[in-house]
Amino acid sequence: ARMEKGIKNLTSLLNLYYVELDHGGIYFIQEMKMLRQLRRLGLRHVRREHGNALIAAVVEMKHLENLNITAIAEDEIIDLNFISSPPQLQRLHLKVRLQKLPDWIPKLECLVKVRLSFSMLKDDPLQSLKNLPNLLNLCLWDNCYDGEIFHFQNGGFLKLMTLNFRCLNRVNSIIIDSGTLLSLEHLTLEKIPQLKELPSGIKLMHKLKDIYFTDMPAEFVESIDPDKGQDYSIIKHVPLVFIRH
Repeated sequence: ARMEKGIKNLTSLLNLYYVELDHGGIYFIQEMKMLRQLRRLGLRHVRREHGNALIAAVVEMKHLENLNITAIAEDEIIDLNFISSPPQLQRLHLKVRLQKLPDWIPKLECLVKVRLSFSMLKDDPLQSLKNLPNLLNLCLWDNCYDGEIFHFQNGGFLKLMTLNFRCLNRVNSIIIDSGTLLSLEHLTLEKIPQLKELPSGIKLMHKLKDIYFTDMPAEFVESIDPDKGQDYSIIKHVPLVFIRH
């Protein structure tokens, strides 16, 4: 439905989900600044030129709990570095090319779920996210990281319960130190073509309830075969192991 008079008068609106910013995008975003009671915001078809207006609008949304931003295209770089973080944010889904993880994300003390897609980050995002005190669910999808090694360092992600890796073309190693991911219950590895070896640190995760492996390389799957796989001992303590390829 078209809103001819704009949205700025809907000042008590709580949910704005999903809006496709195809026509008049910047004007629409500028009007969003008046929606200071918003709890949930989802925007699609976001372009590079929307960046500054989007930053200015989100700064006003002190009660925002759920933010979902999807770019117009996979290679559309959108600068979100200057947003001052909505202090109540609990869920953050970014499907945009970022290259650098915005500095405000590690400061979000209420954050329980993060999902990153297409971000092509140059640095391992785990180093920025590891100390989020209430993070329960982390999804790293669709080449969100342009590097080869994920490293879960000792003392990080102490509350994380669900970890999901999907479609990461360059990642060839996942290192898990002792003293990290101590609460993890659910792990998914899907379509990581360069990952030939199971992370040995999984054997230290005593709360794991299930692991899902989907479309992983043949030698990876062979390595966890219960009869002849050299890495099967790493996951034999996990109650449910699901393999599909």
